[in-house]
Amino acid sequence: MRDYNSLSNLILDFVPDLVFHLAGQAFVPRAIEDPSETLEINVGGTLNLLELLRRSNRKVRFLYVSSADVYGNLTPESLPVREETTPKPLNPYSSSKVAAETYCLQYARCNQGLEAIVSRPFNHIGIGQNSKFVVPNFCKQILEVVNAENTELPKEILVGDLNPTRDFLHVQDVIEAYILLAERGMTGEIYNICSGTETKISEILNWMIEFSKVSIIPKIDPSRIRSAEMLRSVGDNSKLKSLGWAPKISVKDAVREIFEYIRLSEFS
Repeated sequence: MRDYNSLSNLILDFVPDLVFHLAGQAFVPRAIEDPSETLEINVGGTLNLLELLRRSNRKVRFLYVSSADVYGNLTPESLPVREETTPKPLNPYSSSKVAAETYCLQYARCNQGLEAIVSRPFNHIGIGQNSKFVVPNFCKQILEVVNAENTELPKEILVGDLNPTRDFLHVQDVIEAYILLAERGMTGEIYNICSGTETKISEILNWMIEFSKVSIIPKIDPSRIRSAEMLRSVGDNSKLKSLGWAPKISVKDAVREIFEYIRLSEFS
């Protein structure tokens, strides 16, 4: 994304009429550690892509995948959050997404051939997610405890703050939303992609402990607690639903699927 010439060659080779832009640096702790890198990739890379598509002089549908992290901490009265809510980014990652969104919407307004749409997915989960993220991380820790050869060891896992809430959604439902927005989304508009259901991190952990059938003790690890953490997050999905979308997989079923996949693929 940062290599303009390589990206230019890619556009010339493929001559796309539809682009799903998911490329970026998406891990918040890394963004806090190296904000310049995150800015270069998420904003500079997006601008490179937009400019190359503009110069192609073709009609292109362009879906930018932003993040609900842009909303920041919200008052209870503002939840579930709607797309019209003013972003209040809390960290370099969400700041970079707001900036990239702004460029996408600007290009949509100023270039008739570039039909840019912005999506704001909340917390999507599914098989194959990097183990740095909360759901696969908890799964692996619990299964390591369950399968430990030394049964004398305390059945503990390391956790951060379990009180924040998130709006989790199965990745398959997210993909279906992306496809629908590419087909039917309005140019220059923003769409939340979310379940509309608020779930505590502690509830996610309790489900996994239930699946494991073992009593697990969560132990707070200060290094896992973020200084700029959203306390609550849940979105309003009525705008996306108006296009005909609806989530099909419950959060608990999604967590169960991930847990069973990791158990069978890594611990059997």
